[in-house]
Amino acid sequence: MAQLEAELGDPLQHDEELVAEATRWAHLKQLIRESWMVKIGLFVVLVALFLTAFGPIIAPQPLESSSPDVLESPSSEHWFGTDASGFDVFSRVIAAPRVDVTIALAATFLSLFLGSFLGLVISFFRGWAGNLSMRFVDVAQAFPLFVLAIIFVIGMGRSTVNIIVVIALLNVPIFLKLIRTEVLSLRERVFVESARAGGDSGLSIALRHVLPNALSPGFAQASITMGYSIIIAAGLSFIGAGVQPPTPEWGSMIAAGANGIQIGQWWPSLFPGIAMSLTVFGFAVVGETVQAVLMRKTL
Repeated sequence: MAQLEAELGDPLQHDEELVAEATRWAHLKQLIRESWMVKIGLFVVLVALFLTAFGPIIAPQPLESSSPDVLESPSSEHWFGTDASGFDVFSRVIAAPRVDVTIALAATFLSLFLGSFLGLVISFFRGWAGNLSMRFVDVAQAFPLFVLAIIFVIGMGRSTVNIIVVIALLNVPIFLKLIRTEVLSLRERVFVESARAGGDSGLSIALRHVLPNALSPGFAQASITMGYSIIIAAGLSFIGAGVQPPTPEWGSMIAAGANGIQIGQWWPSLFPGIAMSLTVFGFAVVGETVQAVLMRKTL
């Protein structure tokens, strides 16, 4: 009987979950309908994802240099002007999300996966190893993350895969702590005790019953971490430790045009800077919206 109850679950709890889900959807629709910030954030994120998929295809000439048009100011022919190499800035701005957003997406979901698994193991299976792991995480977070990213990327190599791995590892502690907090509150719940009484193993309970219920804060944090990952990726390229030119990438574009700002050549840096800032803003708004929906609060 106990095993049957564990498999079927608590009907009352199931009904409560359905009501909570319906309430969250209603709250999300309300936020989208009433908040211009949420609308703008969602629009920016959708545009960024669209350009990630199709930007290099629709960009007129992101990798075609026009020597006679070096550092040409914005015009009808070159909407955002050209840079010191004769590249069309507009083309490169809309092609850059293929690199920046892809790196951020891959790094964020890798860190979400690793952080969730480690947070589950550390908090669900008690012992000295879990406590020692948390102390190690606390020490790791005490170091400046961007400095660590520079050291690791230079040490491992400047490939895109290495950049993704480094950013993911730096973000793992964020998700680890979030999931750990949720698991600590879930592991003593009635449905977990029912699963134990039904004969489920500790690993099965952790993966089948606890983890799915603990992931909500992680998904909310993922959108915010996306923006942070874009900043790290662009920052690495800005100092020459990330994606290398002539690949269209916001950080390297800002770095290439930075010196020209002092003599009035502002467009090679300004437009990629605006594009990156808007994208980070959009993901931050979406993350705050998801958190507001989960916590049923207003923005």
